[in-house]
Amino acid sequence: MTGMMNWRSIGSWWRHAWSEIRPGSDARRGAVWAALLTISWAAIVATLNLRLGYGVWINFLFACLVALLGIPAVALVVALLLTIFRNLSRLLSGLFVGALFYVAALFWLDALGFWTAAALLIIECALGAAVGTLLLGGWHGAAASKRIVTIAVGVLALAGNIWLILFLRADGVDEELLRVQETAGAIPPALHAANPATVGAYGVKTLFYGSGSDLRRPEYGPSVAIQTRTCNASPFLPDFGGWKAFVRRHYWGFGMDKLPLNGRVWYPDGAGPFPLVLIVHGNHEMTEFSDPGYRYLGELLASRGFIVASVDENFLNLGFFHDIPKQQAIRGWLLLEHLRLWREWNSATGNPFYKKVDLENIALGGHSRGGEAAATAALFNRFAYYPDDATIRFHYGFSIKSVIAIAPPDGQYKPAGQWRMAKNINYFTIQGANDADLSSFAGSRQWDHIGFTGEGRYFKAELYIYRANHGQFNTVWGRTDAGAPRNWFLNLRPLLEGEEQRRIAKVYLSAFLEATLHNRSEYIPLFEDYRRARQWLPNTLYINRYLDSTNKTIANFNEDADVTTTTAPGGRIEGTNLTVWREGRIPFRDGDRGYNGVFLGWSPHHKPASYAVTLPPAYANSRSVLTLSIAVSDETAPNELHKNDDPDTDEKPGITDFTVALETEDGAVTKLPLSRFGVLLPPIKVRFTKLERLDRKVYKNASEPVFQSVRLPLSAFCAQNPRIDMTKLKTIRFDFDRTRSRVVIFSEIGLSGER
Repeated sequence: MTGMMNWRSIGSWWRHAWSEIRPGSDARRGAVWAALLTISWAAIVATLNLRLGYGVWINFLFACLVALLGIPAVALVVALLLTIFRNLSRLLSGLFVGALFYVAALFWLDALGFWTAAALLIIECALGAAVGTLLLGGWHGAAASKRIVTIAVGVLALAGNIWLILFLRADGVDEELLRVQETAGAIPPALHAANPATVGAYGVKTLFYGSGSDLRRPEYGPSVAIQTRTCNASPFLPDFGGWKAFVRRHYWGFGMDKLPLNGRVWYPDGAGPFPLVLIVHGNHEMTEFSDPGYRYLGELLASRGFIVASVDENFLNLGFFHDIPKQQAIRGWLLLEHLRLWREWNSATGNPFYKKVDLENIALGGHSRGGEAAATAALFNRFAYYPDDATIRFHYGFSIKSVIAIAPPDGQYKPAGQWRMAKNINYFTIQGANDADLSSFAGSRQWDHIGFTGEGRYFKAELYIYRANHGQFNTVWGRTDAGAPRNWFLNLRPLLEGEEQRRIAKVYLSAFLEATLHNRSEYIPLFEDYRRARQWLPNTLYINRYLDSTNKTIANFNEDADVTTTTAPGGRIEGTNLTVWREGRIPFRDGDRGYNGVFLGWSPHHKPASYAVTLPPAYANSRSVLTLSIAVSDETAPNELHKNDDPDTDEKPGITDFTVALETEDGAVTKLPLSRFGVLLPPIKVRFTKLERLDRKVYKNASEPVFQSVRLPLSAFCAQNPRIDMTKLKTIRFDFDRTRSRVVIFSEIGLSGER
């Protein structure tokens, strides 16, 4: 009763206050005139700034037409809403508005969230209104028209609910799945090596190391096999404090000044020493622990003679509605602190890993932010100081030979604002085309920032997998790349099964480590051409890129703005009859990669098109390998005769092919089709969500350029013309004569040594 009196008192006070401050008729007229003047001003500004091309009066009439049609339409909608809300109490109106914001918050308070919340509330409130009219007495005595409207509204709302349930529960659509026959050209022979995803000869043992006092992780509690020290990360976070630091300290039982060094280890049952591999997870809900999700890799690699540790960094993950600032740098630094432990253990008698660790052969790997962290750690390993604050000293110098990045971001952390430029290290990155979390192949940009000085043998490789997503590389994360309820909109039907996706990871990651840490060079051809291992891989589409330290760049299109110059001094470039010829930034889905390529397009209605590169003197020999990095663009080649085109002759997307011609100084020429050496797939277009319009809003473009390496041994051209002398190679020419119309992008043209 007292509560009722309080509400009545508040209501009485509000009505009295409103009666005193409510605008009168004069104020309302003044506001209307001000609105009309504002509309007139807007019409004048629009008139002066429109670029319709028909003069100022057409601009003025167009601006007035928009005002005359648009403003009354909005006024009618507002009037309708006010009419509806006028029949509701102010408290109930506030309830609806509050419900809108609350439901939208479930979907992250963006455009998707508000549209979803509005649709859901309209459907449910319409159904509730119809049911209320039927059951609460409003039906009896109602006019026939009201009964008809009530039934119609109820049926429509019920149908809307059924549609919503079916839509949100469905896996999605697969009618746009890309199906391409890759049979063009010669199929390379299968790899002469054992499947690297098969279990090896060693038995596998496991243990946990950690602080021994973890409140949330029993496996890192008192039962740990090796108790470890903590690390003080607070110098990296001078501004991290307040409630965010307090709730994290309360949840985990430690703050940023005492981060634990926790890890779960799989290792061979043998004498060793064995190469060491650290794997670290990425960002995920910190309360759903990610480090157990790489057991499938740990057990496989341990059986093949590697010590593998899955590093726990869950305490740096997203939680309590915030992200820790600069934690990307800390993730990499912590990997080096783990390596310091392993160096100590290798020389500590009585330790389970005493003299079992091959510290000359170390690899760092990571997934998502962990992939970026692995590259960051490899960079920090060679620095004396933290680049963002040189009062923090580094003193590591480990023999890190290889880095693995599974679907990594790139640029979330830039050391001293610079891209991570690394030299003389093996690098492999793998990405799913259907990755709805990191939809652009950012690891490819890090790939481009790996360089070689010519000292030692190294290679870098990447693999792009159609129908693979972000989460299924980790068994904890699974098929959805976003949390509920937002993941209800994801298109999951095209995805590979989790076991299939992880089989790809096992094949490639195991082969990479075998090649770089066990010196098993027989696995390197797998990275040169994915077709060498198709018998081990699921049936889907792949694109791969490869480059090794023997490569000499002829052109990477970053040296200057002159399209006729090569990166190698003394070379020249010439284009003939091309409908597209420009150098520029290579795009991601949204934004660009930060480096250039050359865009080349041709059309069947023009004279034969070609692109020729003249080499510096004495640049090649018969044992050289021509290396091309090419992507097929979804850009359409301009066609001057498009008005006369026969639509029946339009070519559907498929394999792209052209002729590669080599000419020597004495005029000898030899030619072979590109398809003899590799396959150029069409752009891989992806539907990430069930709604195409939502796809374009969130992910911008259906595809992005992904580069395929094609390696063309010059010995194959010599076999075509045995009298040709490759030491006199003068010109490499691409004749676009085997595919009717296309736009392709070259990111690299070079010559490598033959293995």
